[in-house]
Amino acid sequence: MRKTQTGIATLVVVASIAMIALLMVLGVSRRAINDIQQAQARIKTQEYLSRAWAGLDCAVAKIYQEGLDLSSGETAKGMAQLSECQGVAGSRLELAPWPNNPSLWRLSSHSHQQHVGVTLQGAGGGRAAAFATSGSVLFYGANKWRPAKGKKRDDDSYECQSIIAGGDVTISPKKPDQPDKSNQGSHKSENTFTVHLGEGKGCADEYKTKVEYGEVADSRDEAETLLKKDVQTNVKDMDLFQDFFGVPRSQWRLAKKQFEEKGGTVVNTHGDTSKCYETIYNAMEQGSGQPNVKVWVDGPCDLSRGGEKSLPSSPPILLVVQDGIMALRGAMNPFNGVIYQFNPTMKANEYARQWGMDSSQSGQLSCTHRDATIRELCQNITANVKKPQQASRVPFWFDGSFRTEGAFISDVPDGNTVINGSLVANYDDGNKRASFQGLGQLRPLPNSYYNLTPPSGG
Repeated sequence: MRKTQTGIATLVVVASIAMIALLMVLGVSRRAINDIQQAQARIKTQEYLSRAWAGLDCAVAKIYQEGLDLSSGETAKGMAQLSECQGVAGSRLELAPWPNNPSLWRLSSHSHQQHVGVTLQGAGGGRAAAFATSGSVLFYGANKWRPAKGKKRDDDSYECQSIIAGGDVTISPKKPDQPDKSNQGSHKSENTFTVHLGEGKGCADEYKTKVEYGEVADSRDEAETLLKKDVQTNVKDMDLFQDFFGVPRSQWRLAKKQFEEKGGTVVNTHGDTSKCYETIYNAMEQGSGQPNVKVWVDGPCDLSRGGEKSLPSSPPILLVVQDGIMALRGAMNPFNGVIYQFNPTMKANEYARQWGMDSSQSGQLSCTHRDATIRELCQNITANVKKPQQASRVPFWFDGSFRTEGAFISDVPDGNTVINGSLVANYDDGNKRASFQGLGQLRPLPNSYYNLTPPSGG
């Protein structure tokens, strides 16, 4: 009897141990199965994420190559242009406008529960500044500007933006032919370069450049302290054309084609600079009551109106000057809209020929243009810009007063823009956006990819 009880007890212990071992095996197996399932889920998630990125990468590459026209505002037309990328790697593309901002669109790609996307911005959404250039610029004379506001701070001041340049910036309120400050006697010059947002609004001190008469602010001077953060110089990898037109500068013909298709006026002024002002004036007369007027000038543009009437104040105008100098003798007050000057097929030093600027063997410059206004402005350039190499690269010159309400862009790499007069460059975001209305080429905004990081880390 005792042996039987002992055997039963042993059997119970063995069974218990076996049961515990079985439970441990089952627990380990269950954990292993969970680990496998989680690993499989991660693999699937990564696969779906990769498929989503494949669709988005395809769409973005197509946009960079061919542009995306959404000027009609119709999603279906935009999706039709991206049809080649619909279904890539089993992904699904979607396109939708941002609420309350007609210049922004959201492009997304979906695969099962994974989705990625990017924000697209329409033409005219480029860098916010009163004056932008891909080259260098020299300002002479009195200039009082209204810069772009930029970020608002807690103290209600703004991080203003007045000038963006791919090269150097020099500001000298005193013109070369004016007396030094010490020789002015009792008369104090009011010539000052300053920026001001308007009553009740102010730029933060470190974002507010002010240069007094007799002072020179020069970004080439390592000890420079007059230029504040509202003036950005030597900005790398600038593509102002893509910023404003939504396609790379190398694809300017695509933008010009759309410009014409959307009702813009295109005129060739090579050989007759006076056709520029006449064309602009007629376009604005005919465009009265329209959202904007668009004029693309292929060649030099003389904005001097002579005996012509002054330009109407509305609607806002987008003036593109391709491969041509810009000249003004007199007053332009105001120019409502955007001026965009660029040189896609000519080098900066070829502007000398359009000014009628000849160089002798000794390096002396002379002006021989048959047009009296252009010839006189050429003489102003050679008198004020002493270095022939710099004088030959001046794309724009005016003698008088010029007030812009919108934005001024001189996209001339290696150019040397010289402002020799009273330029009041007032940034106006409303006029800038209105000027580009109807030009729907979109571009991805940098750093706007959202949700997850691409598998490649890009």
